[in-house]
Amino acid sequence: MTALVIGVSHRVVPPAVLERFALTAPDTAMLLDRLSAIPAIAEAAVLATCNRVEIYVETGQPDPEPYAVAAPGPGAGPHDAAVGDALAGLGALTGNSTEELRTHCYVHRGPAAVEHLIRVSCGLDSMALGDAQIRGQIRAAYTLAAHHGSVGPVLHGLFQHALRAGKRAESETSVGRSAASMVGVALDVAAEAVGWLAGRRALVVGAGTLGALSAASLHRAGVTDVTVVNRSPEPARRLAARHGHRSAGLEELPALLYDTDLVLSATGAREPVVTRELAAPALAGRAADRGPLVLVDLALPRDVDPGLAAEPRVRLIDLAALDTRLKETAALVPVDDAYRIVAEETAAYHDGRRRERVTPLIVAMRSNALSIAEAEVDRLLDRAPALTGSVRGEVERTARRIAEKLMHRPTVRVREMAAQPDGHAYVQVVHDLFGPAEPAGPPRPGTTAEPTGSHGPGTSAEPTGPPGPGTTAEPTGPPGPGTTADPSEPPGPPPAPTSATTPATHPAPKTGGDRP
Repeated sequence: MTALVIGVSHRVVPPAVLERFALTAPDTAMLLDRLSAIPAIAEAAVLATCNRVEIYVETGQPDPEPYAVAAPGPGAGPHDAAVGDALAGLGALTGNSTEELRTHCYVHRGPAAVEHLIRVSCGLDSMALGDAQIRGQIRAAYTLAAHHGSVGPVLHGLFQHALRAGKRAESETSVGRSAASMVGVALDVAAEAVGWLAGRRALVVGAGTLGALSAASLHRAGVTDVTVVNRSPEPARRLAARHGHRSAGLEELPALLYDTDLVLSATGAREPVVTRELAAPALAGRAADRGPLVLVDLALPRDVDPGLAAEPRVRLIDLAALDTRLKETAALVPVDDAYRIVAEETAAYHDGRRRERVTPLIVAMRSNALSIAEAEVDRLLDRAPALTGSVRGEVERTARRIAEKLMHRPTVRVREMAAQPDGHAYVQVVHDLFGPAEPAGPPRPGTTAEPTGSHGPGTSAEPTGPPGPGTTAEPTGPPGPGTTADPSEPPGPPPAPTSATTPATHPAPKTGGDRP
């Protein structure tokens, strides 16, 4: 199976262009439904943040033979339909033509798509280098897709593997330890504008993920006079209560601006919520000896009318301004260890995929050996009717043990060899030597044709399919529609292959990919 990622991010376009492709939460849900109805797409998930909009799809097309980790060619081949349909779905919701999307979007296929999501999960593609918030956003994208029934075994395994890789990067590298969140950097810039933050009055507009992070960051910075403003009052009350803040409805925003020093806005609104008309009375009535009103716009599409930047008593800090500061911060953070983890985890994922591809052969080999042993035992017992029941049972068990021991080393070795880049050749030899000429019948009850032992290092356990509706999602499989389980991160990543190499230098990640 072949995964694709079709997306646009801050890496390839400025915020002013990126906001034209932004998706609200309802938009994202609608896009998932559209993608699920496309015949060329077997699985789909959408990662939509203030820095990126990415569509991950599984086409249902077989992996190339052999399954090789190589840079994809310029043509998408049988995947062109999936790319075109995904772009059309995104364009229908954002008001952009497919041609315009093709101009700005990148497409990564197969191995390149895997490496991209792992790099994103490790925080190496974030505006704030190493930002751990991206893992929560990836997890939320997975959960939403699972609730819509658009996640299957391929994207489930890929997303879970990427989350494990991101957890490694956070705990094992300087990127994780030195990570600066976008909100934290925004507060640093705001402090420069007003001199200090402690004792200031602040508004948090929006009670979503970034709103919650803003409220927590203000609390840690010593800003205790905070009001959480939201269109729906209950989420604002819950968030405010968490930190001892006040809450208010969005209709109270004009009055609240009169006595506010700092506004952090991160809603999911399609149009600006802080406009020049809304802010004009508060700016006109602002005391002459009071500092500027600092407006921090963390949203995409933007929450604050950019025209407010021209007001002499306003300091507007938007994503473009934050991008400049974050690039300065990122230049000081060592990234070698994080890129090493990306290389190791990407190789481990592909090793696991190769091992999975050989599982049917292993099952067939063992099933065939057990069936042959059982047939020979039956023939022997037919010729020796005088044997007692206990002896007959011992003969059957002995024959099964012999068959299992004879097959043990070949099945272990074929799984190990399958993980190698040229493992398909070894697998074919094993198939020719040990594979059944015809499908073997199932072994008798009490025997097993499943390979024993672990999958070996570098494997990535994936489910055979998502559970049905109403079940509780476990890490071994994505939840079905209607479930609410959060996809837990498995405890620790699989061991990395010893053949992984660490790049000496790390140029900026490829931003273009293949143009769709």
